[in-house]
Amino acid sequence: MKKYTYIVSLLLMFGLSSCEGIFVPDPIDPRLPKYTEEGNDVAGAFVDDLFWKSVVECHFSVTDEPQLMLLPQKDSLILRFYGSTLDKSASIEFYLKGSKVTQFSDLAAWEGKKILLNGISGCGIYNDDETSSVFRSQSGQFYLKHVDITRKIISGTFGFTAIDNTGKIIKIKSGRFDYCDPKIRGESREDE
Repeated sequence: MKKYTYIVSLLLMFGLSSCEGIFVPDPIDPRLPKYTEEGNDVAGAFVDDLFWKSVVECHFSVTDEPQLMLLPQKDSLILRFYGSTLDKSASIEFYLKGSKVTQFSDLAAWEGKKILLNGISGCGIYNDDETSSVFRSQSGQFYLKHVDITRKIISGTFGFTAIDNTGKIIKIKSGRFDYCDPKIRGESREDE
């Protein structure tokens, strides 16, 4: 029985440690994660003067795990990153129209494309959970620089200026992300 408990403990330990994000500091500004294409399960950006980060962690549950939502009927793709600024929960989302994405492999067609976050071809959203404020992009860009279909890795950069319903403006700068196997939600899914 002890041998079985030991084996289960080892498998659990390795299973949980395998989904931890790897934060490699950027050499120019170590508060940001370095831009990588390795599937490090991290994202980071500046929200005005605050640093926002998302690092997938696995303890008894998984936190800051990104979501990739497919809406084929609306021909849209939503990419959501959960994270925080100064221990205050906040998420950054991207709504991309005209995606024609119904499964992860379809993202290959978007590799190397820059999408304007102007409210027409795409929209960036910053959700401040602390104040319940929602900021929608007025201008900016989302760049899906790298898609690895085999390893299910997506990497890229982003930045946008956004406004909430009270007229407050924020700037999301120097954004970058690198995720492996983001959870896919929607009507058409690949085998997970």
